[in-house]
Amino acid sequence: MRFSSAARRASGTSADRMDGATRVVALVTGGNSGIGFECARDLARSGWQVLIASRDRRASAAAVRRIAAESGDDSAAELGLDLGSTRSIRAFVRELAARDVPLRALVCNAGLQLGRGPLRSADGFELTFAVNHLGHFLLVNLLLARLLAHAPARLVVVASGVHDPELRTGMPKPRVTTIDALAAADAADFDGRLAYVHSKLCNLWFTYELERRLAAAFPPNGAPRITVNAFDPGLVPGSGLARDYPAPLRFAWNRVLPVAARLLSPVLPTINPAWKSGRALARLVADPALGGVSGKYFPSHTRWHEAPSSDASYDAERARALWEASVRMSGLEPGESVFATS
Repeated sequence: MRFSSAARRASGTSADRMDGATRVVALVTGGNSGIGFECARDLARSGWQVLIASRDRRASAAAVRRIAAESGDDSAAELGLDLGSTRSIRAFVRELAARDVPLRALVCNAGLQLGRGPLRSADGFELTFAVNHLGHFLLVNLLLARLLAHAPARLVVVASGVHDPELRTGMPKPRVTTIDALAAADAADFDGRLAYVHSKLCNLWFTYELERRLAAAFPPNGAPRITVNAFDPGLVPGSGLARDYPAPLRFAWNRVLPVAARLLSPVLPTINPAWKSGRALARLVADPALGGVSGKYFPSHTRWHEAPSSDASYDAERARALWEASVRMSGLEPGESVFATS
C-alpha cells in the first residue's frame, strides 16, 4: 500500500509501503489516541499492519511514529478522515481503492461526546449522530466489498454500556423517538450526554442489522466471510471523549482519573485504563478463537466475554428503520454497497 509523498510527510515516517501481500491490514478509526491507539499498537505488535484514520493528522503522525518505533517502519501508516463529512469518507475510500489496500479488519472506534450544541456535521446532521453512527455506517458499506475480497475479515463496532438503561452508568437513559429526530436534534432541549447515549444504541442496532444482512446475502459455509461484533470498552478516563468538557473536568479526566482507573480496574471491570480496553478490542480482531463469532456483544462488565446487550438493542424494526434512514441520510447509492440500498 503505497502512500503519496504528502501522506508520508504528514506521517513523519520514511516507510511508504505497507506490504499487503505478506501482512494483513487493519483500519482503526480514531486510532491516534485512547483505546484506538492501544488497539492499533497491540495489532501491530502481533504482526498486523495498521492504518490509522482520523481528522487530526498531526496526532496520527505521532501515533504512527510510536508504533513504528516498536514494531518496524512498515507496521503503521495514517490517512485523513472526517467521519462527519460524507465527501471526506468517499475520498478516503477512493484513496484506499487507488492503493489497493488489502483490508482484512475494520475497527469503528472514533467517537465524540459534546457538552454544547447541537453542532452540525458538514452534511447538516447533529454531530454526535453523524460521527458516532452515520459516518461509520457509510464507511462500512463502502468498504464491505474490499473486506470480502480479503476474507475472512472482521469488523468491530465500539459501542458502550451507556446504551443499557439497566446499568448504572451515570448517564441519561435512552429515550429515542424517531431516527430523524436523532439526526436533527432540537436546539431547545439538546443534551450532549443523551445524544451520546443514543449514538451508542445506534451502534448496537447497526451491528445487529449488518449481521442479519451479511448472513442473508452471504450464507456461511463454515465460518462467516465477514464477522461483525460490538465492543464496550467501559469507562476509560483519558480518552478523547472529554475534549469538549470544561477545563477543570478535562484536567480530572485526563490527569487524575486515569490513575484511579489503573487502581480500580482489577476490582471494577467497568473502569479501565486505555491499554487494557485497547488490548481487549484488538483481541476481537486477532484472536483465532473468535473467527466464527458474529453478531455478538462483548461488554466490559463481563471482562469482555460475550453477553447480551440491552433489550432495546435487539429491536429489529428499529434497527431496520435506522438502516433505511442511514441509507437516505448518507446518500448511499445503488452499486456503492454489496447490499441493496434499502
